[in-house]
Amino acid sequence: MSLTAENMHVAATNLPSGDQLMGVFSHGAAHRLTRMQLRSWESLLLLGLVSIVTLLLFVKVLFGGAGGLQGRKAMKLRLPPGPRPLPIIGNMHQFGDKPHISLWNLAKKYGPIMHLKLGSQGVVVVSSADAAREFVKVQDKVWAGRPLPPGADIFKENIENIVFAPYGNYWRHLRKICTIELFTGKRLESFSPLRTQEFSQMVRAIWDDSQQGKVVDLAVKISHLSINNMTRMLLNKR
Repeated sequence: MSLTAENMHVAATNLPSGDQLMGVFSHGAAHRLTRMQLRSWESLLLLGLVSIVTLLLFVKVLFGGAGGLQGRKAMKLRLPPGPRPLPIIGNMHQFGDKPHISLWNLAKKYGPIMHLKLGSQGVVVVSSADAAREFVKVQDKVWAGRPLPPGADIFKENIENIVFAPYGNYWRHLRKICTIELFTGKRLESFSPLRTQEFSQMVRAIWDDSQQGKVVDLAVKISHLSINNMTRMLLNKR
């Protein structure tokens, strides 16, 4: 089949021009770009909604849920009245430059026995002589225990020494051993030469510093003296 010049001219006129082709390509690219932008906006909107819901739940747990949980715990433990604590810091924001005056002002509002939160640690503050007598004299065995340090359940020996052991027969046995074997006058007198040596070395160090014109910090010197005395008595080393 032969193509004449006229047929070729007609076929050529039916082909799209370069501008038309560029327009088609531009329209397709713009359509794809628009779809990508819509997907990006949908992703950002979904992420924003998730963030807002998470933030609202977090605030509810801290302020609403934590307060409700604290109220339920207070009813279960029958805690004394006290001001509502804030998350993380508790009631520490209510202590001014003079904490004893701040506690007195809080006691006038909540009573002589009140419950506060110092950070995450709950404390009971007693502000009257009668209540203090009830705590330290009448109910002294109930309040004779000490709070366990973090990790006490991991390092079991922390709750088996005289410092952190709960009050009871075991703690009284440890106290008896310390009273008879460690804290007697004879035992303390045996460490008298060590204490004399450490005190002489502290005085000599103060004298040397004063002769060299250095500033003498007595708090640091006395702290070193106490630590050296303990390590000499326990390990015979400074």
